[in-house]
Amino acid sequence: MKKHECTNKEVILEKFKLSTPIFQALGDVNRQQIIALLLELNSLNVNQITERMDISRPAISHHLKILRQADLIDFDRSGKEKYYRLSKNLRGSLQLIKDLIVAVEESN
Repeated sequence: MKKHECTNKEVILEKFKLSTPIFQALGDVNRQQIIALLLELNSLNVNQITERMDISRPAISHHLKILRQADLIDFDRSGKEKYYRLSKNLRGSLQLIKDLIVAVEESN
């Protein structure tokens, strides 16, 4: 194996490792639906999301936590309520995936 091939594989593995939380977060249909709701309606609290989905409020909270950990969503606080929205760093998360794709394409 050439040194260039080894380095490129290391780059791909690193980019894949950085992208894994995003893939895991988006790998669930309920989380995909939450992202779609926030794309459409911009900002919703847990109750508003629960009203639009067929899963429990605790399940919604769990999915919101995973999406937040992947930096796909964020929230603003208004009084005691948290209003969830797409993350300001969403472009950064998408860039990680784009970088992975480019690295894989360049390896072939």
